[in-house]
Amino acid sequence: MKDYIQTSISKNLLSKHNKSCILHTIWENKGISRIEIARSTNLSTATVSRLVDSLIKNDKLLEERETISVLKGRPMKSLYFGNRQRFIIGIDIGTTFIRGMLTTMNADPIKEIEVITESLKDVEYVLNKVVDVIERLSNTNMINRDQIIGVGVAVAGTVKLEKGVVVYSPAFQWRNVQFHSYIQSRIKLPLFFDNVNRVMALGELTFGKGNEYNNMICVNVGYGIGAGIIINKKLFYGTNGMAGEFGHVPVVGDNLIICPCGNKSCLTAYSSGDAIAQRAKLIMKERPSKVLMSLCQNIPENITAKMVVEAAQLNDQTANEIFRQSIHYLGLSIAGLINTFNPEVVFIGGGIAQNGSIFWEPLKQIIQENVFDRISTKYQLLPMTFLDSAALYGAIGLVIKEILNMDL
Repeated sequence: MKDYIQTSISKNLLSKHNKSCILHTIWENKGISRIEIARSTNLSTATVSRLVDSLIKNDKLLEERETISVLKGRPMKSLYFGNRQRFIIGIDIGTTFIRGMLTTMNADPIKEIEVITESLKDVEYVLNKVVDVIERLSNTNMINRDQIIGVGVAVAGTVKLEKGVVVYSPAFQWRNVQFHSYIQSRIKLPLFFDNVNRVMALGELTFGKGNEYNNMICVNVGYGIGAGIIINKKLFYGTNGMAGEFGHVPVVGDNLIICPCGNKSCLTAYSSGDAIAQRAKLIMKERPSKVLMSLCQNIPENITAKMVVEAAQLNDQTANEIFRQSIHYLGLSIAGLINTFNPEVVFIGGGIAQNGSIFWEPLKQIIQENVFDRISTKYQLLPMTFLDSAALYGAIGLVIKEILNMDL
């Protein structure tokens, strides 16, 4: 009996492994035939045919579509990842908004919801809002709830995935939050989550221009700052899952602003959207700007990073000084990333990156001036494919990753 059980387990593991190989092959080669899969995976044609049938009929993860003409023998059907009756939910928990998206297995949007986060309220209040967004996306007459494969969530902060815990989130002031168990107990759907910056990098790798590269870094410059690192097409976590805390790289400057983590020397305290707005409020007390005062309707406490950028575009001296300083420190720090990791490409996303040439031109110049050996250091600097939705697509990518590995 023991030998039978071990043999059965071995067969199941082998079947899972082979199915995963087939899924990855079809994901990377849309419209491929069974014979081509066999050649690519070194599996027998009979094995591929049997497992593909199971992936179509039982797992409902693949579809056969148009016929492929061949010179000899019967015409073959082309295979595609996905099933039109299966769906995924992606959630981005931002400090300003919680955004949710219901999509097909190929990330085609079906329904989107956005609600105000109210991030300074207690943790249960925020998590209940997340649950509510998931429920509203699930309860639609367009699909049945049991057709949803899983839910992916992007959350700010350091995480311990094996324990389902958000260890520390400066933006939300969370410590040791039982994130996975709290939400999982309420939605009854497979749930996966990760740090927002890694999730954004996964979205770029899975659905964006990032799939053309093996080694890349995705920098998120929004309310806060972070980075997702991809090495050999895999997310890099570091020893304790804390890799990518780029916003907490020390910067030598004026120490005017306190980072949400409590330090004054973090890059986040100089180049994030929140820091840009705070810096403007402080400087306005000594050097009032007519343009900024007009934009904030004479209420300095209402100044936002967007207003600072708008004033800078109108050649306001104070706003220009604030914004250029933020880009200067950001550029120096990104040059440090390039010198350390030697990536093929650095993708930049987040709200601050959506400001056109006033952001990109000085940033490119500062980076190029500070990379090691400007002649031989090869890299590209590009905007993320989904500038305003990178975390949402990455959250969908979390579920896709589980499907491709047959771990869901």
